[in-house]
Amino acid sequence: MRRTPPAVVAVVSVAVGLAAWALIAHVAGPLLLPDPPEVLAALVAERGRLAEAFRETALAAVGGLLVAFMLGCLAAAASWWSGWVKHVLAPWTVLVQVVPIVAIAPLLVVWLGYGRGVSLCTASIASFHPVFTAASSGLRSASDDLVDLFRLTGATRLRELVQLRAWMALPTLFAGLRTAAGLAVIGAIVGEFVGSNGSPPSLGYTVLFASRSAHPDQAFAAILLAAALALGMGGAIGALERRVVGRWFGG
Repeated sequence: MRRTPPAVVAVVSVAVGLAAWALIAHVAGPLLLPDPPEVLAALVAERGRLAEAFRETALAAVGGLLVAFMLGCLAAAASWWSGWVKHVLAPWTVLVQVVPIVAIAPLLVVWLGYGRGVSLCTASIASFHPVFTAASSGLRSASDDLVDLFRLTGATRLRELVQLRAWMALPTLFAGLRTAAGLAVIGAIVGEFVGSNGSPPSLGYTVLFASRSAHPDQAFAAILLAAALALGMGGAIGALERRVVGRWFGG
């Protein structure tokens, strides 16, 4: 039996989803749920402002992910290096994961004022834990045989970390980064709900303002752009992963 190409399945799935969206929108009415043509029209009509908002949110999300990547890797390396440091950092890494970003964002506005700083911080907080967890697991994934071989050659702990464990951690780290990319966009949007005053425009502020002013088509247009940003960041990380570690796994 001939298999259906995955691309065809994906296209059919999207078509069915759009048809269901249009049907529900027709029943609910445009004030509750705009149909796909209305959202497309909003994307075209507001393309200048939405492009600027997309750029602002992308800067916050990518910047937050980079900060989370650096801090997460440093914290993971320090936790591997010293058991004492691991126990010191453990409650703080859990705290970053469990404290709601919505509760932190208003405090960030008080400390930092309105602007990109708030959304960058919330993006970093949202994406830190997946990076830290993935890096920590990856650093401990090296086989005992390889570790023993390194130590037999007289390798120091620093050389073992840099030349063995860091490279062995890459596949796990990339998996964590793909998860963290979507969380970074969510964190940036949440930060913009609270910490953006619309200058410059951002996707989070656009969703909030459009919803309050009874323009759901513009809100959905901004939501679609936020989803596209998350997919684009995840796709870029996946492409980098295939380039860096794909050969190790036959990819």
